Amino acid sequence: MSMRYLIFGAARSGLAAARLLKSKGHDIVLADEKPESALQSAIEQMAPLGVLCRFGAPAAEEWLEGMDYLLISPGVPQTHPIVLAAHKRRIEVTGELEIGFQYAERPIASISGTNGKSTTTHLTSAIMNAGGWKCRAVGNIGDPICNAVLEPPNPAQREALAVEVSSYQLETIKTFHPRAAILTNITPDHLDRHGSMEKYCNMKFRITENQTADDFMIINADDRWCAPLKDKTKAKVLLFSIEREVHPGAYLQDNTIWLDVEEKTPLLTREEIPIPGLHNVQNALAASLAGAAFGVSAPMIAKAIREFPGVEHRIEFSGNINGVDFFNDSKATNLDSMEKALLSFTRPIILIAGGRDKNSDYSALNNLIRERVKYLVAMGEAEPLIRRAWETIVPAVSASDMKDAVRKAYQLSAPGDVALLSPGCSSFDAFKDFEERGRVFKKEVQNLKKESEK
Repeated sequence: MSMRYLIFGAARSGLAAARLLKSKGHDIVLADEKPESALQSAIEQMAPLGVLCRFGAPAAEEWLEGMDYLLISPGVPQTHPIVLAAHKRRIEVTGELEIGFQYAERPIASISGTNGKSTTTHLTSAIMNAGGWKCRAVGNIGDPICNAVLEPPNPAQREALAVEVSSYQLETIKTFHPRAAILTNITPDHLDRHGSMEKYCNMKFRITENQTADDFMIINADDRWCAPLKDKTKAKVLLFSIEREVHPGAYLQDNTIWLDVEEKTPLLTREEIPIPGLHNVQNALAASLAGAAFGVSAPMIAKAIREFPGVEHRIEFSGNINGVDFFNDSKATNLDSMEKALLSFTRPIILIAGGRDKNSDYSALNNLIRERVKYLVAMGEAEPLIRRAWETIVPAVSASDMKDAVRKAYQLSAPGDVALLSPGCSSFDAFKDFEERGRVFKKEVQNLKKESEK
């Protein structure tokens, strides 16, 4: 039966949902509070589909007239007037993740958590592909699930999806039901949206809401915020740990990764994991369990991990200039991610940090900054906050933009040092998103490399 959807938010997820729902015969209106002049690309994409577009602020309640559903982008909070108006009119509020799941026709491995989601999602996809599945990494990583399910699955092939899921997306699920779900970790983040750690945790826990005893819930046994989920899920619990032996699960012991689900099997050594950092050992443990839940053999899991190239913007090697290694960790939008990046290197670090502050307590990393950072390059809106916090414990300079930051980091470095972009802040003071920030960093590194070779 054809339904009428008002899709509020004309970015990637909204456009993907519009294409999928239109292909299924539903009536779509696409709306956004941005002016029409800022959304020409969206208009051009929707015009051939016959999708009506409404733009301009503030969102008008009359846009809801005759609608069966309001589909909101993840960035739209539950307190937005258009959402409140929909509830008042008894119009169901949904999201792109929920719609994508309803049309998926493929089993799903879903990955959530404060940090490590993207790497774990891509690694899960790689493991499943190595094990004979055709598995695409989608979701909050930037490729909406609705894009992946536009075409029906090939019955001659085992198909699955590895779906990164944010807490914002989990606000609007109703039937979303992954065969395997991973919770990587939980640290304070998005509290301006969720209000408290308890509410933030409960939103993350929704990932298992519709699971049954036939499914798998993969939980970080070392994370105190994740621990209560063991008693809340109906699924089979698999644990992972870098601190102790767990069963059933996966763990690090004596520098070896062990998989202990149906039988105890050594997978590989820590040194065989190509992406740096103890946090990436955790990501590999979690992804290994997802692969095991889908029947991938231990040798294929180990092979996929050994060959995994890493993910863009996550401690991504970006070039060497006269003995100085540059790394792009633009995805580090909070201090917990910055901490993991700093712990990934034993060499002296020239740290490029800053962006839009998230009410962070920078002093929490004082000891690590003192121990690991040789020089600090501060930039963005948070530059004065970061300098105030750390310039008494490490030499610090300010940069006006990314070009200036890259050059100052190089000037302060010596052969063998690491120049690391790990902002610890959001990107929205100067960039569209963390991806743009990371690509600008890499471009400036390459520009500097060319200049140095002349």
